[in-house]
Amino acid sequence: MNPYDILKSAQKGKYAIGSFNFSTAEILKAIVLAAKDLNSPIIVSTSEGEAEFIGMREAAALVKAWRAGTKLPIFLNLDHGKSLKSIKKALAASYDMVHFDGSELSCEKNITETKKVADFACDFEKTFDKRVIIEGELGYLRGSSSLHKQKLEIKPEDLTNPERAKEFVEKTGVDSLAIAIGNAHGVFIEGGPALRSLGEGGERLYLDRLAQIKEAVGEKVFLVLHGGSGIPDEDVKKSIESGIAKVNVNTELRVAYKEALDKELKEKSEETTPHKILEPSLEAVKKVVEEKIRLFGSENKIT
Repeated sequence: MNPYDILKSAQKGKYAIGSFNFSTAEILKAIVLAAKDLNSPIIVSTSEGEAEFIGMREAAALVKAWRAGTKLPIFLNLDHGKSLKSIKKALAASYDMVHFDGSELSCEKNITETKKVADFACDFEKTFDKRVIIEGELGYLRGSSSLHKQKLEIKPEDLTNPERAKEFVEKTGVDSLAIAIGNAHGVFIEGGPALRSLGEGGERLYLDRLAQIKEAVGEKVFLVLHGGSGIPDEDVKKSIESGIAKVNVNTELRVAYKEALDKELKEKSEETTPHKILEPSLEAVKKVVEEKIRLFGSENKIT
């Protein structure tokens, strides 16, 4: 089984595969054990910063070991790669999926640079006989993977344009497309982002825009929802029903890890054994991943 297979099954079955970020071996362990307990396919991701910390080859080796040990379909993804150089490095390190984020570029430049990535990946696949997934991004996601106290305004021009999405997919040849439909990176703790008037059902996401994008691109690509940490569960469910096949989660894992660690250090200040100190953090991360797997509908999807 390859990453295309699990995403295609999710697309057809109207559930989503969770993509969970890690930067340390113990966080990866927590994610994998959650997937194992719930019999779920899983994607694990590193951002460029996380990859720099843990090492791309080291991350790939850890994932390979867990895949062999658990027999789970676990795939490694580069999250928000900003350059072709970074993409090449990830593929050389045995990453299974790469996300090129050209969303801050003009649409034309984004198409040009994303196509370079897709063309390189195509050549890579032929050379090494390995199916990889190429993800592009269109639309602008505000925020960052952290806690935000301020409100955030999502502007109309931030959202993914359906016709542009169709053009982007046709010209670049990507497998997956990350879209902006009112989602934002991070968790907003003061009432959430000021996204729009909540008069039409109270949704945080622009589900009507999602439907338009899905109609424009059809089944050609897998639609991806980034910023999955700060979105109400009901909106996530509706987005999956409307065509989202992959949901990225990072901030909630970081928050769960840190809060459990802070509590453990405060209550057991004399403890010096690392695995004892970190155990509550791992359990906290595992709990979040389990909740997300159930929410996304990927539980018991391994046959």
